[in-house]
Amino acid sequence: MTRSNETEAGGAQVAKTLITTHLNPDFDGVASMVAASRLYPDSVMVLPGGQEKNIRNYFIQSLLYLFNVAKVKDLDLSQVELLVVVDTRQKDRLGLVAPVLQNPNLKIHVYDHHPDSDKDLPAVESYMATTGANATLMTEILLEKGLEISAQEATMLALGLYEDTGSFTFTSTTPRDLYAAAKLLELGADLGVVAELTARELTAQQLSLLNELIVNAEIRHARGRTLAVAQAKRETHVEELAVLAHKMMDIMALDTLFLLVEMENLVQIVARSRNVAIDVGRVARALGGGGHVSAAAASLRGKNLEEARLRLEGILSQVINRLYTAANLMSRPPISLAADHPLSEARDLMVRTSLSVILVNDESGKIHGYITEASVSRAISLGLDNYPIRDFMTCEFHTVQLSASFNEVKSIVIDQKQRVLPVIDQDGQTVGVITRTDLIQHLTTDDRETPPSPQKAAHAHERSLAGLMESRLPKEVLAVLKEMGEIAEKNDLTIYLVGGSVRDLILLKPIHDLDLTLTGDMDEFIRAFTENRPDVRIKNHPRFKTATLTMANGFQMDLSSARLEYYEYPGAMPIVRHASIRIDLQRRDFTINAMALSLNSEDNGRLLDFYRGYQDLKDGLIRVLHSLSFIEDPTRAFRAIRFETRLGFRVSRMTERLLDNALKNGFIDNLHPRRVMAEIRRVCQEDEPGPILKRLGEMGLLKCVHPGLKLNPKQIDRFRRVARVREWYRLTFGEKYSPVWLVWLLALTEDLDQEDVTSMVENLDIGRKAARVAVEERKTLREILVLNRRLRQKETIKPSEADRLFSGLSWPGILYLIAMAGGDNLARAGAAYLIYYRQVKTSCDGKDLIRLGFTPGPRLHEALIAIREARLDGVVNDLGEEIELAKRLLMDESEGFAR
Repeated sequence: MTRSNETEAGGAQVAKTLITTHLNPDFDGVASMVAASRLYPDSVMVLPGGQEKNIRNYFIQSLLYLFNVAKVKDLDLSQVELLVVVDTRQKDRLGLVAPVLQNPNLKIHVYDHHPDSDKDLPAVESYMATTGANATLMTEILLEKGLEISAQEATMLALGLYEDTGSFTFTSTTPRDLYAAAKLLELGADLGVVAELTARELTAQQLSLLNELIVNAEIRHARGRTLAVAQAKRETHVEELAVLAHKMMDIMALDTLFLLVEMENLVQIVARSRNVAIDVGRVARALGGGGHVSAAAASLRGKNLEEARLRLEGILSQVINRLYTAANLMSRPPISLAADHPLSEARDLMVRTSLSVILVNDESGKIHGYITEASVSRAISLGLDNYPIRDFMTCEFHTVQLSASFNEVKSIVIDQKQRVLPVIDQDGQTVGVITRTDLIQHLTTDDRETPPSPQKAAHAHERSLAGLMESRLPKEVLAVLKEMGEIAEKNDLTIYLVGGSVRDLILLKPIHDLDLTLTGDMDEFIRAFTENRPDVRIKNHPRFKTATLTMANGFQMDLSSARLEYYEYPGAMPIVRHASIRIDLQRRDFTINAMALSLNSEDNGRLLDFYRGYQDLKDGLIRVLHSLSFIEDPTRAFRAIRFETRLGFRVSRMTERLLDNALKNGFIDNLHPRRVMAEIRRVCQEDEPGPILKRLGEMGLLKCVHPGLKLNPKQIDRFRRVARVREWYRLTFGEKYSPVWLVWLLALTEDLDQEDVTSMVENLDIGRKAARVAVEERKTLREILVLNRRLRQKETIKPSEADRLFSGLSWPGILYLIAMAGGDNLARAGAAYLIYYRQVKTSCDGKDLIRLGFTPGPRLHEALIAIREARLDGVVNDLGEEIELAKRLLMDESEGFAR
């Protein structure tokens, strides 16, 4: 079937199958279109009018945006072969779509519940029903055909059904309508949305206010829930702010909303909440109003908008703080040192973790106090490095239970100035810590958001990250993540989606695998998870405290314990130990990769962003987390350029300066050759390695591969050639046969002499097969390119000549020749070899010839080669001709046949 989303050269969209409804469509017509699109998968939906004016159609078009509805002006109507019309049959109600009726051989299908008329379309297929709503008919057809109806589709169909039946009060309502409504409710139709959108239409004044409130809304997150405060000012009174509040809740996918509108010497506050943890009634009562937990209001007379906002913010901060207890404020696991260890160990641990205070434990592991960075520094400055920590620790301190309130924690840490607060469980075991830095950050962090650029990030102000996960991840993966969160919650563990997975989720990039981090006992978690999931394969990597989980469909999830990594010297492999999620994120390369998303059932969807990664995503910046980043791990220099080019971002000025300093001071030179090769390989496996290699050359990083590698115009031209050939290769073969990254390596090293390439390959240890291509085969490739100067004089290269030329070469080698040959005879011959010649086989083989009486040996082998070449060149075409050629080739002039 011809697909309906093709585009002509002139830019018009070609729609072979078009779905439409009547002019001034209602919810029933729109819902029927959406349902019909399920029956005609390769169709295009279009509304028959121009831009609709009334608010009903404003909401219709907002909903239809989700279903990719086309505009009439963007379509080539002359190409339509099948017209599907729903909720009408009358020609004069098709509006701008009517010209399609002039198409020769046009077929029409109609789905309608209205009576016959003399203006009905000449349909070849008609589906009619005497029901109160056309949505009823469409629902019945979808169910009859066994097509799955999503919750969103069920809601749209219910909208049409409730509207056209007057919520089942019109006399046209039938039992079939009621049955269809019941089925739609079973399938997840949201009656709240139905009630709001069918109850009343907004006035122009209300719509203007709604738009301003949406633009002004400030978003914040509390325990994984999305809360918004929006304000506006009007000279005259605006009716029914509650209606606007409901619509904002639905449009922006909010959990809680506070509207403040100043008008006629008062500020009216309307609050709505779907989250029982935030009691908007309590907030409203504190403002002199009233209401219940999910709906409330207050009016402040004689106050302006700013004064009302300040009062609300003060009350709201108290309400939000009550959501937090020690259990969700603490970092886990607690990091501590034994009291008898020397001060020098405390100093080293503080440097590695960036902690300014550390707990101190005795031999049994019980916490006996804490020691601060200031105490350690003063003691060491006096030469007391080897004295035990116990001699300098603070041993008078408070602890709190997991259930301790925010105010209780604040009283100890802020008011009583205790630098670190151990959190204990019911058995008295220390399970976490809260530092003064943690609490101050919670008190001062501005969690309000403005919408990110649509080119750079998802619209976080329109949906929670939990919503993003639901829309971006496969259902079976979401089910597994939900199960993981429940298991973690049950076993007092926490699990997070982290790193690049969160970054790509926000950027709406494809997600091929997931990175998960667990705080707590990973072995315990894996045992609990795999008890009921025998379909998930687990591969443990104990040294690095990681594991790989592979689902039955091949989808992979990498699970790691939250850990601290530190380096014994610049460029070394990291040493790993357990740590909190915050410290785990601190070890990441860049801020955009240092975010975590909670999967625990209690606060599913909560974003942890300690290092402003979300803001850097919005700004398009690659930024390191600290000034020693490139010194600790120089491979981050390669990754910075890789992400910069892949994402279309730029390296921040500070990060580029740190990278330059690391290069100038020789820290990049400390990289182990294998790590260099791993980074170059990753670069060459990117979708567009050329620009990355060019940027690496500009930054002076290619010298890490080999000192002789330099960027020049010829090199850049080679990258362009390889990019074109790689694209051809992908379109033709996918990734089946060749490690394509080797083609880029051959292009990168073209200007090096053979001795330099040999030493480079030995140093980088790229693997035996890759080394053979990069060194030994490279010599052959260069000889062929020299030979190509003569081949250019020939009109064509015979298939047999091409076969002799390419048959002993690797796929990367042949692709490199095609790239460097630049479209001439050699390139065409190489492409033909890969596509056709290499697969040509003869009809006869050695056994056939031996049965004819020919003697096995070198002459027989040579004859078989000659027969295949003749087959390639079209000299012989079947078994008989091959046998005749074999007889001529193997005839001995003096003795007849060789027997």
